Amino acid sequence: MENVKIPVVDLKGKQVGDFEAIGELFSIEPNEAAVHFVCEGQRFRFYKKTAAVKTRSAVSGGGKKVYKQKGTGGARHGGRRAPIFVGGGVTFGPKPIKRDYKINKKMRRLALASVLSDRFSSGQIRILKGSPTAPKTSTIQDLIDGLDYGSARVGFVVSAAEDSVLAKSARNIKNVDLLTEEKWTTFDFVKTDGLIFSEGAIKSLVERFQA
Repeated sequence: MENVKIPVVDLKGKQVGDFEAIGELFSIEPNEAAVHFVCEGQRFRFYKKTAAVKTRSAVSGGGKKVYKQKGTGGARHGGRRAPIFVGGGVTFGPKPIKRDYKINKKMRRLALASVLSDRFSSGQIRILKGSPTAPKTSTIQDLIDGLDYGSARVGFVVSAAEDSVLAKSARNIKNVDLLTEEKWTTFDFVKTDGLIFSEGAIKSLVERFQA
Protein backbone atom coordinates (compact mmCIF):
# COMPACT_ATOMS: atom_id res chain seq x y z
CA MET A 1 0.00 0.00 0.00
CA GLU A 2 1.34 3.43 -0.97
CA ASN A 3 2.37 5.93 1.66
CA VAL A 4 0.35 9.10 2.20
CA LYS A 5 1.37 12.70 2.81
CA ILE A 6 0.02 14.48 5.86
CA PRO A 7 0.22 18.31 5.96
CA VAL A 8 2.79 19.77 8.36
CA VAL A 9 1.95 23.17 9.84
CA ASP A 10 3.77 25.70 11.98
CA LEU A 11 2.49 27.34 15.15
CA LYS A 12 0.54 29.86 13.07
CA GLY A 13 -1.35 27.13 11.20
CA LYS A 14 0.45 27.65 7.88
CA GLN A 15 1.51 24.58 5.91
CA VAL A 16 5.28 24.26 5.74
CA GLY A 17 5.61 20.78 4.25
CA ASP A 18 4.36 17.21 4.25
CA PHE A 19 4.99 14.14 6.37
CA GLU A 20 5.10 10.79 4.62
CA ALA A 21 3.15 8.21 6.63
CA ILE A 22 2.41 4.56 5.98
CA GLY A 23 -0.75 3.79 4.06
CA GLU A 24 -1.52 0.78 6.29
CA LEU A 25 -2.36 3.21 9.09
CA PHE A 26 -3.81 6.20 7.25
CA SER A 27 -5.17 4.97 3.93
CA ILE A 28 -7.27 1.83 4.36
CA GLU A 29 -10.97 1.30 3.80
CA PRO A 30 -12.52 2.04 7.23
CA ASN A 31 -14.14 -0.94 8.91
CA GLU A 32 -16.99 0.39 11.06
CA ALA A 33 -17.74 -3.00 12.60
CA ALA A 34 -14.18 -3.31 13.89
CA VAL A 35 -14.25 0.23 15.29
CA HIS A 36 -17.53 -0.43 17.10
CA PHE A 37 -16.31 -3.74 18.52
CA VAL A 38 -13.06 -2.28 19.86
CA CYS A 39 -14.73 0.83 21.29
CA GLU A 40 -17.29 -1.31 23.11
CA GLY A 41 -14.45 -3.41 24.49
CA GLN A 42 -12.68 -0.32 25.81
CA ARG A 43 -15.88 1.06 27.33
CA PHE A 44 -16.54 -2.33 28.90
CA ARG A 45 -13.59 -1.84 31.24
CA PHE A 46 -15.24 1.16 32.89
CA TYR A 47 -18.36 -0.74 33.94
CA LYS A 48 -17.45 -2.84 36.93
CA LYS A 49 -20.17 -4.82 38.66
CA THR A 50 -18.78 -5.03 42.19
CA ALA A 51 -21.93 -4.62 44.32
CA ALA A 52 -22.38 -7.47 46.79
CA VAL A 53 -24.77 -8.42 49.58
CA LYS A 54 -24.97 -11.32 52.00
CA THR A 55 -27.40 -14.17 51.71
CA ARG A 56 -28.82 -15.82 54.82
CA SER A 57 -25.98 -18.34 54.84
CA ALA A 58 -23.38 -15.54 54.92
CA VAL A 59 -24.92 -13.49 57.74
CA SER A 60 -23.16 -14.08 61.04
CA GLY A 61 -25.03 -15.16 64.17
CA GLY A 62 -28.70 -15.92 64.51
CA GLY A 63 -28.34 -19.67 64.35
CA LYS A 64 -30.48 -20.34 67.39
CA LYS A 65 -34.11 -21.21 66.79
CA VAL A 66 -36.27 -18.15 67.45
CA TYR A 67 -38.96 -20.01 69.40
CA LYS A 68 -40.40 -23.46 69.60
CA GLN A 69 -41.80 -25.09 66.52
CA LYS A 70 -45.40 -25.44 67.64
CA GLY A 71 -47.88 -23.83 69.98
CA THR A 72 -47.07 -20.15 69.48
CA GLY A 73 -49.67 -19.40 66.80
CA GLY A 74 -46.96 -17.88 64.63
CA ALA A 75 -45.13 -19.10 61.58
CA ARG A 76 -42.27 -21.53 61.96
CA HIS A 77 -38.77 -19.99 61.96
CA GLY A 78 -35.39 -21.60 62.34
CA GLY A 79 -33.34 -18.44 62.99
CA ARG A 80 -33.04 -14.68 62.66
CA ARG A 81 -30.92 -14.80 59.48
CA ALA A 82 -33.95 -15.27 57.19
CA PRO A 83 -34.59 -12.40 54.72
CA ILE A 84 -37.87 -11.43 56.38
CA PHE A 85 -36.06 -10.32 59.55
CA VAL A 86 -34.21 -7.04 59.98
CA GLY A 87 -30.50 -7.79 59.79
CA GLY A 88 -31.10 -11.02 57.92
CA GLY A 89 -29.80 -12.05 54.53
CA VAL A 90 -30.92 -10.65 51.18
CA THR A 91 -32.80 -12.71 48.63
CA PHE A 92 -31.45 -12.64 45.08
CA GLY A 93 -29.16 -9.70 45.84
CA PRO A 94 -26.32 -8.53 43.54
CA LYS A 95 -23.03 -10.40 43.41
CA PRO A 96 -19.70 -9.37 41.85
CA ILE A 97 -19.36 -10.57 38.27
CA LYS A 98 -16.05 -11.03 36.52
CA ARG A 99 -16.40 -10.03 32.89
CA ASP A 100 -13.84 -10.46 30.13
CA TYR A 101 -13.89 -8.82 26.71
CA LYS A 102 -11.07 -10.12 24.58
CA ILE A 103 -9.82 -8.05 21.66
CA ASN A 104 -6.99 -9.55 19.66
CA LYS A 105 -4.10 -7.54 18.23
CA LYS A 106 -5.27 -7.79 14.62
CA MET A 107 -8.68 -6.34 15.49
CA ARG A 108 -7.15 -3.48 17.50
CA ARG A 109 -4.84 -2.58 14.62
CA LEU A 110 -7.69 -2.65 12.11
CA ALA A 111 -9.89 -0.42 14.26
CA LEU A 112 -7.13 2.10 14.89
CA ALA A 113 -6.21 2.28 11.21
CA SER A 114 -9.88 2.65 10.29
CA VAL A 115 -10.35 5.71 12.51
CA LEU A 116 -7.13 7.40 11.41
CA SER A 117 -7.84 6.66 7.75
CA ASP A 118 -11.29 8.21 8.09
CA ARG A 119 -9.86 11.36 9.67
CA PHE A 120 -7.14 11.58 7.02
CA SER A 121 -9.54 11.12 4.09
CA SER A 122 -11.69 13.98 5.42
CA GLY A 123 -8.65 16.25 5.75
CA GLN A 124 -8.79 16.47 9.53
CA ILE A 125 -5.22 15.47 10.42
CA ARG A 126 -2.32 17.90 10.81
CA ILE A 127 1.21 17.56 12.14
CA LEU A 128 2.66 20.42 14.16
CA LYS A 129 6.24 21.46 13.53
CA GLY A 130 7.91 23.18 16.45
CA SER A 131 6.79 24.04 19.94
CA PRO A 132 6.35 27.15 22.11
CA THR A 133 9.43 28.06 24.11
CA ALA A 134 7.27 28.16 27.24
CA PRO A 135 3.77 26.90 28.07
CA LYS A 136 1.28 29.33 26.55
CA THR A 137 -2.36 28.43 25.97
CA SER A 138 -3.04 31.33 23.62
CA THR A 139 -0.41 30.06 21.16
CA ILE A 140 -2.17 26.72 20.73
CA GLN A 141 -5.59 28.40 20.68
CA ASP A 142 -4.42 30.64 17.82
CA LEU A 143 -3.13 27.54 16.01
CA ILE A 144 -6.51 25.79 16.29
CA ASP A 145 -8.32 28.94 15.16
CA GLY A 146 -5.95 29.23 12.21
CA LEU A 147 -6.71 25.65 11.15
CA ASP A 148 -10.40 26.54 11.10
CA TYR A 149 -11.63 23.66 13.25
CA GLY A 150 -14.43 25.87 14.54
CA SER A 151 -16.46 24.18 17.28
CA ALA A 152 -15.17 20.70 16.35
CA ARG A 153 -13.57 18.59 19.03
CA VAL A 154 -9.82 18.42 18.47
CA GLY A 155 -7.45 15.74 19.70
CA PHE A 156 -4.00 17.13 20.48
CA VAL A 157 -1.71 14.10 20.26
CA VAL A 158 1.61 14.45 22.07
CA SER A 159 4.42 12.39 23.50
CA ALA A 160 4.58 13.06 27.24
CA ALA A 161 8.36 12.66 27.37
CA GLU A 162 9.16 14.98 24.45
CA ASP A 163 6.26 17.44 24.35
CA SER A 164 5.77 18.61 27.93
CA VAL A 165 5.54 22.27 26.87
CA LEU A 166 2.94 21.47 24.19
CA ALA A 167 0.97 19.36 26.64
CA LYS A 168 0.84 22.15 29.21
CA SER A 169 -0.17 24.64 26.54
CA ALA A 170 -3.07 22.54 25.24
CA ARG A 171 -4.51 20.89 28.34
CA ASN A 172 -6.90 23.68 29.38
CA ILE A 173 -8.45 24.61 26.03
CA LYS A 174 -12.16 24.10 25.47
CA ASN A 175 -13.06 21.31 23.02
CA VAL A 176 -9.48 20.00 23.04
CA ASP A 177 -8.60 16.50 24.26
CA LEU A 178 -4.96 16.10 25.28
CA LEU A 179 -3.97 12.62 24.10
CA THR A 180 -0.74 11.28 25.59
CA GLU A 181 0.60 7.76 24.94
CA GLU A 182 -1.89 5.95 27.17
CA LYS A 183 -4.74 7.55 25.19
CA TRP A 184 -3.57 6.59 21.71
CA THR A 185 -6.53 4.26 21.40
CA THR A 186 -9.40 3.79 18.99
CA PHE A 187 -11.94 4.99 21.55
CA ASP A 188 -10.05 8.23 22.28
CA PHE A 189 -9.51 9.01 18.59
CA VAL A 190 -13.17 8.31 17.77
CA LYS A 191 -14.30 10.98 20.23
CA THR A 192 -12.46 13.68 18.26
CA ASP A 193 -13.35 15.32 14.95
CA GLY A 194 -9.82 16.48 14.08
CA LEU A 195 -6.31 15.47 15.14
CA ILE A 196 -3.14 17.49 15.58
CA PHE A 197 0.00 15.40 16.09
CA SER A 198 3.36 16.60 17.32
CA GLU A 199 6.29 15.37 15.23
CA GLY A 200 7.43 13.07 18.01
CA ALA A 201 3.93 11.66 18.56
CA ILE A 202 3.30 10.73 14.92
CA LYS A 203 6.63 8.93 14.68
CA SER A 204 6.04 7.05 17.94
CA LEU A 205 2.52 6.07 16.89
CA VAL A 206 3.74 4.67 13.57
CA GLU A 207 6.50 2.72 15.34
CA ARG A 208 3.99 1.31 17.83
CA PHE A 209 1.67 0.27 15.00
CA GLN A 210 4.44 -1.49 13.12
CA ALA A 211 5.79 -3.31 16.18
